[in-house]
Amino acid sequence: MSSEGLNDLKSRSAMPVMIVDDHEIWRDGVRSMLNNTEFEVVGEASSGKEAVETIGRLLPRLVLLDIRMAGGDGFETLTALKAGYPQISVIMLTTYSNPTFMARAVAGGASGYLLKGVNRQELLKALRDVADGQILMSREDLVHSLRCVTQNIEGSEDLTVPLTPREVEVLRYVATGLSNRDIATLLYIAEGTVKTHVEHIIGKLAVSDRVQAAVWAVRQSLVPMA
Repeated sequence: MSSEGLNDLKSRSAMPVMIVDDHEIWRDGVRSMLNNTEFEVVGEASSGKEAVETIGRLLPRLVLLDIRMAGGDGFETLTALKAGYPQISVIMLTTYSNPTFMARAVAGGASGYLLKGVNRQELLKALRDVADGQILMSREDLVHSLRCVTQNIEGSEDLTVPLTPREVEVLRYVATGLSNRDIATLLYIAEGTVKTHVEHIIGKLAVSDRVQAAVWAVRQSLVPMA
């Protein structure tokens, strides 16, 4: 196969990423980090408004989203993106190491919260973990953030289809920030089985991802936050 054909094949199989940040130099740096990887930057936006207007055309799988931008708030953008495209995973990428911001990110459905000092390998690992359905936070950060969550989750009171005892068990572990692999080890089941349970849980709760499922679990007192 020609080099051009190989490049076309790689482009088709790469995971699409969108960068939303009002600093062009920073966007260029992230794009450079992702060159020659399994991730492809399919679009950029310098504001939340621009991101919301163009994301339907670009349809990225992952979004790297700044919090403080000229002319817009990243949290408002997060809410809009998750409401319109719940299947898209959003990672907040910011200079602010702020517990309140982290809690707002969790409440809004972000899959992770990264500081802009991350190096290339850390960024790639983060993208891979989120693409694999993981929550990109330490267990301590997640529990602390869930304590601070005050936003209501629609449909969290009554379930049309109740969770099974095993699903409740899996959900409790999800809410403590454990990965599918860790949960599988603790429950002595296959990692693929855990993934299936998580998918069923998300569907039954009518939430967009495991972060929102964790918020639901805390609101229903399935996980002690003491």
